[in-house]
Amino acid sequence: MRSFSKLPAMTGGAVQRAQEDMALIARGEELDLPWRRLRVLIDHGLVEITTPVILGGPLAGSRTSIAWTDEGTQFMGQEPSL
Repeated sequence: MRSFSKLPAMTGGAVQRAQEDMALIARGEELDLPWRRLRVLIDHGLVEITTPVILGGPLAGSRTSIAWTDEGTQFMGQEPSL
């Protein structure tokens, strides 16, 4: 089994970029977000890629989206939902 070391804390500039990227996701504009910056958010546990399944009807299948995690919600200064 492979072990990963803990990520270093983000610097001031990285925190600001992460907050801007989190705001893009909240507005549904993540298509403009480069993969390398999305990876930073995923690696720090701020967002996750979700694939909810839609059953039945003409929209049967699944759709991929990016969602804030509880850690991401706290990072943005909000309370996580219960």
